[in-house]
Amino acid sequence: MKFTPMSAEEIALAALLNPGVYPFEIIAATDEISKAGNEMIKIKLNVFGPDGASVHVYDYLMEKMAYKLRHCAEVCGLLARYEGGELEAVEFIGRTGYVKLDVDQGGNGYLPKNVVKDYVTPEQEKKATPSRPLSAVPPLNSAAGKAATRESLKKAGFEGGEPFDDSIPF
Repeated sequence: MKFTPMSAEEIALAALLNPGVYPFEIIAATDEISKAGNEMIKIKLNVFGPDGASVHVYDYLMEKMAYKLRHCAEVCGLLARYEGGELEAVEFIGRTGYVKLDVDQGGNGYLPKNVVKDYVTPEQEKKATPSRPLSAVPPLNSAAGKAATRESLKKAGFEGGEPFDDSIPF
């Protein structure tokens, strides 16, 4: 088997979704206490990209990030509970909506990853202009997808990286 070796950073970048607005489902949620001692809800999102690609993204809902907490509750149909001043993690499991993603380039020992910028309602989603429209995002295993990934790897400072091709030849 021949292959192009990739660094951990190159592999991580190739697996990410481009910044933009995507549909999601919350597949796990737990009530937690932050390092600062504040109550928070840790959620695990399954974010659906173009052509069936998906990534898991973690987010932390807390009073300190009030806009994100309110928007997530609104998108998930929990606005009345939010306005009552109390939410539990279990209420978020299985909820769906749209999320605005970005890419954190990592550093200091951390790999690049997708991060949640905000949650958007269906009305906001229709008005949103992702960095690239979802219909214009090529599948990662296509020639155009590989070229776009190579370009984003170069922009991120990873020269010569080849994107991962997971096509099975049989």
